[in-house]
Amino acid sequence: MATYPLNEIGGKMIEIGRLAVKTAGRDAGLKCVVVDILDDKFVLIDGETRRRKCNILHLEPLKEVIKINKNAPHEAIKKEFEKLGLKTRETKPKQKTERPRRKRKTPEQLRQQKEEKKKLVDLFRKKKEAKEKVVEKSAEKETLEEKAGLEEKKEESKEQKKKIAKKAEA
Repeated sequence: MATYPLNEIGGKMIEIGRLAVKTAGRDAGLKCVVVDILDDKFVLIDGETRRRKCNILHLEPLKEVIKINKNAPHEAIKKEFEKLGLKTRETKPKQKTERPRRKRKTPEQLRQQKEEKKKLVDLFRKKKEAKEKVVEKSAEKETLEEKAGLEEKKEESKEQKKKIAKKAEA
């Protein structure tokens, strides 16, 4: 069984401070530096790229190594990159905002809300009852044939039969 040096991971020379080029993803083609080794497949990177966890298969190590501490802050990496003549990605920290709190309604507001709801329910109930009355009245007046307009056709067909019968008699 072959033994590998501690800093050789996945056949690549990955160590803290090693410059690399990102080969995959949104930051592909940008230079970065290894800030921390998370496990045998992932490292923490920073530099021209966003500071984030990255798969070592998505990195192409370069010859240069810069001296930084493990988990070095972005400012330290920025200074080292400026010495090499490289720029770093600048991000603005998120502004801390309090999440909006819901105000409790006073008993008076709750009472008003219930009254408005009752008014609306009553209004819709009245409309529904009015529709039901109209439907009942129309049902009493008309039969199904009348609703479909078949009643008139029957009367016409009866008249036609009478005419035909008169012609036959004559």
